[in-house]
Amino acid sequence: MIDHRKRKPPVVLTSARLLQNRPEEGPIAAAAAELGSEYQVNQEKPEPKQAELLAKPEAAKKPAAVQNGRMLATYVGLGLERDKDNEKLLHLDFSFPLEAEHDGHIPKRVREAWAWLKHSGNKGVQIIKVPAVVLDVYVDPTEKKPLLHVADAEFTKAIISLVEETGKGQSKLVTRFAFRLRMDREKKTLEWAAWADGDSVWLKIESAQKELDL
Repeated sequence: MIDHRKRKPPVVLTSARLLQNRPEEGPIAAAAAELGSEYQVNQEKPEPKQAELLAKPEAAKKPAAVQNGRMLATYVGLGLERDKDNEKLLHLDFSFPLEAEHDGHIPKRVREAWAWLKHSGNKGVQIIKVPAVVLDVYVDPTEKKPLLHVADAEFTKAIISLVEETGKGQSKLVTRFAFRLRMDREKKTLEWAAWADGDSVWLKIESAQKELDL
């Protein structure tokens, strides 16, 4: 006769893989303890690693203000008007901070007013009688074909002012050149100007009269 009292209960082997994602209580917890550290290690989920940034914001390089003879600017917007003969015209507003690199790429009268402002102690100066220019607007400093070409653009507003700009908790004083160019109201010009307000563009400005110093 077999003595059942001396029989040991069968040992149940539970795979550590099957124990993953189950609550640690009751028989499962006991089996986990028997299996030792393997179960504990497998249960620990590795902390997610943050993807490395391509570049720190403070390390990002500011694009050069003038490249390939073109000036980085903001196209502000347009307006419609008519001349004294009721001819349809439009004007385009642009703006950019003046830097040393701009010397030689802006009209002579603008350079003179800028030099005067630096030593005057004033906060701004309006420039009048700036000669007409040839205007080319590009999407970037290397593109060969301009978005817009105007053979005779007239300055109707040109102001250099000292503006305090704030960003990331810091403020700095910027010399800003804001100007308005008036031209014929052509369909191609109007189609671009009506939708590009607020865009960054690259400008090339040349004297409309070659004998005049830009």
